[in-house]
Order: sequence, then structure tokens, then C-alpha cells
Amino acid sequence: MESQPKLSVVAEGRIRETLSMVAVTRPDLILFRFSSYEESIQPLTQLKRLTRSPVTLLVLERVPERGARQLLTLGASGILLQESASQHLPWAITAALKGGCALSPEIARRVINEYTAPITESARKRAAQAKIHTLTTREREVLELLSEGLSNQSIAHTLTISPGTVKDHVRSICAKLNAEGRIHAARIAWQANDLPIRTQLT
Repeated sequence: MESQPKLSVVAEGRIRETLSMVAVTRPDLILFRFSSYEESIQPLTQLKRLTRSPVTLLVLERVPERGARQLLTLGASGILLQESASQHLPWAITAALKGGCALSPEIARRVINEYTAPITESARKRAAQAKIHTLTTREREVLELLSEGLSNQSIAHTLTISPGTVKDHVRSICAKLNAEGRIHAARIAWQANDLPIRTQLT
């Protein structure tokens, strides 16, 4: 990155150090590298909550079509595949910093195909929505936060309940959705695209 004019690396570190590094260095852009898109959900969610969030560019080994859509929704300004990232990184950084969306050609084609496809409600989406409607209001709130990548501890803090209660809710959610685990449950939530905006509890 430093080989490009007017660009310099101000910090390098581990994913868990992201928020503290952003607070200290205030970068214009953050470059993440992950094996799978699921790993990037939590840091993107955390950055999205900041008053001033830096531009975020992701380099992933693999990402499914729906995964790319989810990451863009969470605020990613670019997604590159690792196998071709070195080729596309220079223009991707420039595009992201100028407010554009930088995607590897393979990912761009998938996103365009999805966007231009006929507008129909798939059987999978209807099935996911039917499952979501079996949940209680509290379970939907837990599922919404879970689908944003939050841990049980963070969900408990947000909803002002105990981590043990969150664990019980997650177990109930997985049972009702017939999900193998929390990631599977989150995928069903994304497929349904039917979660209400969480309101503050009194």
C-alpha cells in the first residue's frame, strides 16, 4: 500500500485490536484479510456502530453470493478474492476511498446477476420467514443481534439480560429454526430478510 502515492500504513495488528487502533490512529481505510466471510461479520458490525467509521476493504479466500450481500449491507466498501487481490488492490483502494464499491470481477458478476434477476420471492425465503414467525419477540431480538455477529456476552449487555438467559434463547431459537448452530440460525435470518428493527426496551 505504501508504494502508492499519498498512501501510508499507520498501524498493523490483530482483529481484536481494531477498535483501539482506530481510536488512536484514525485511519481513512482499514484492510482486513479473512479466510471466510463469517469471520468478518463481527468486526464490520463493531465498526458500523462508530460515529466516524473508516472505509473498510476485505480480502477473503472465499465468499458466497449471499455472504457478499451481507458484508456490503454491513458497510464493507470493497470485497476482493485473495487469489487475485494483489492485481486489484491498487484500484480497489482508490475506488473505496473515493466512495465507490470495489469488488473482484467474480464477485461483481454475482452481485449484478442477483440485482438484475426477476423479482420473485423464492421458496427458500418463504420457508425462512415461516420459521422466523415461530419465534417470540425476545427470540427475534436475540436472533437479530446474533445475525450481526455479536457474542452471547454482547447480546446480554445490549438487551440487559444475563448471558445464561441469552444461551437459553439461542438454544430455543436453534430448535425452532431447526438450525445446527448460531451461524446456521443467522443464515436463516438473512434469508428471511424479515427481522424488525430492534427498539430500546424499557
